Amino acid sequence: MLKILLISSVKTLLRRMFTIAVPAILTFWTGSAVSFGAVHSDMVTAVGRISKSLVIVEYTAENELHKTSKVSGQGIVLTKGGVVLVSGSLLPDELPLAYVHHLVIRIPRGTLRKIPAEFLGRTSDNSFCYIKALKPLNLPPLPVVDGGTPTLAQRVFSVGLLSKKLGYDPYIGISRIKAKVTLIHQVCDTATFGLTCVNSPVFDYHTGQLVGITLPSQGTTVELSIAGHAAPVSINDPEQDPLFVTYSDIKTALTKVPHKRFHVQRPWLGVVGLVGLKPALRRLYKVKQAGGVVVGSVIPGMPAAKAGLKGQDIILTIDGKAFSTSPVPDLTLAWFERCMRRMHPGEKITLGILRNGTKTLTLHATIGVMPILASQKKHYYNHQLGLVTRNLVFDDTYIRKLPAKQRGVMVALIKSGAPVSLGSTPLRVGYIITKINDQPVINAASFQKQLHAAVQKAASGDVVFVVIKPDGNTAVCRIGLQ
Repeated sequence: MLKILLISSVKTLLRRMFTIAVPAILTFWTGSAVSFGAVHSDMVTAVGRISKSLVIVEYTAENELHKTSKVSGQGIVLTKGGVVLVSGSLLPDELPLAYVHHLVIRIPRGTLRKIPAEFLGRTSDNSFCYIKALKPLNLPPLPVVDGGTPTLAQRVFSVGLLSKKLGYDPYIGISRIKAKVTLIHQVCDTATFGLTCVNSPVFDYHTGQLVGITLPSQGTTVELSIAGHAAPVSINDPEQDPLFVTYSDIKTALTKVPHKRFHVQRPWLGVVGLVGLKPALRRLYKVKQAGGVVVGSVIPGMPAAKAGLKGQDIILTIDGKAFSTSPVPDLTLAWFERCMRRMHPGEKITLGILRNGTKTLTLHATIGVMPILASQKKHYYNHQLGLVTRNLVFDDTYIRKLPAKQRGVMVALIKSGAPVSLGSTPLRVGYIITKINDQPVINAASFQKQLHAAVQKAASGDVVFVVIKPDGNTAVCRIGLQ
C-alpha cells in the first residue's frame, strides 16, 4: 500500500507510548511457573552463552532544527566481523539517515565500552537493519541452528538484556506458544509478557535451537473503571514482548549477512487501495475459492498498469495458484502482501484475475522497483528563514494528482517562530514550492541559490512563494523579512 508519511519532528516519530508499565524485575517469573533460579543448569549455561552475543545499539536522532532524541535497542551479533542485527523499528524507514548521529554499539559487560558503528542497510521487508562495528567487538556470533517449525503449546525461551538502569544484565523469558498466525510474516504468540524485549532470540526449551526473534508488540489492552466509566488502557512493558517471527521466515536475514553498505530494491506492482475479498462480493460473483484481493486503483505507467490490471479487478491467483486459503479479508490481504514481498524486481509473474464479476483473465507482469522514499532524499536548511526543503518523490506528486515530472521542492520542516511560520500566509510542512518571486523552482539545490538571492534582494521586504498544498490546490505565501 502507498504510504505518505510527513515527519514533523524526530521525537514524534520515535516516541513510544504506554500508559502502565509492569516492573521489569517481574520478567524473571512472568509467563511460566518455573522461576529463573529453578531453571536447570544446562539452561543457565545456555543463557550465559547466548547473552554474550547480545549488545546494545545507541544513537542520537537530530534534525536540522537541533531537536534530538536518544535512541537505544538490543542487537544480535551475527558475524566475527562485528555485523549486528537490530529491529527495523529501532531505525524507522521514515527517519532520514542524515538524522542518525553518534551510532555506537555498547558492550553490556565490564566497563560498558562503546564501539563506533556504521549503518549497512535494511532487509527487503524492512523488519531488520544491519549495523557494523568500526572496531573489533571480540564477541561470539549467535549460534544459528534451525530449530524447525514451531508448534502450538511448544515451550520456548528467549534471552534479552535488561535496561541501562538495571545494568544491562541478561534475563530470560519462558513461555508456551498459544497461537500461530500467518500474516506478512509467520508469527507466534505466547503468554502476555512471556518473552523478553524486542529483537531477542527465541529458542526451543528442550533442544536450545533457534526458532525465531521477538517482534515489537502493542502490549495488552484491558478495561479499567476510571471516574465511573470503563475505559480501555494499554499495558506495555518495554522489557517484554510476547510475539516472535519464526526462523523460517527470517532465515535469509540471519544466514546471508552483508559485510558492506548496500541498498535493497523492494518489489513494486504499483497498485493502491488493495482490500481483501469480502464474503458478500464472493457470493455475488460466485467465486469458488476462499480468498482474493480487490484492486482499488492502478498507478499509470507502473508494472500493474503495463500488465493491463485495472481498478476493481479481483486478483485470485499468482502463477496459477491461490495465494490464500482464508475467507477472512484482512488475512487474505496479508497473505497477498506476503507473496509479493518475496518477489524480486525484474521477476515475471502471472496474475489470474476476475473483471466485472464475469470475465476471467490471465495477465503477465514484471515486478518493478519501489520508488525512492522521502527519507532517502537530502535535506537543505536555510537558517535565515528557518526552512528545510528536499526534492520531490513519487508519493508527493501522486497523492496530489500531479504529473510525475512535477518540478519544485517539498517543505520538510519549519522552525517554530521562524519568518516562514509567521504572518497571515505562512509556509507549512507538506507544501510544494513551485515558484519564488515568480521564478520557477526546479529542485532543492537550485532553490537554495534562488532563495538566497531573493532574500538579499528583498532585504526587509517580502518574499513570495507559489505553493501546492496537500489537497492539490495552489496558493501564494507572502513572507515578510522585517
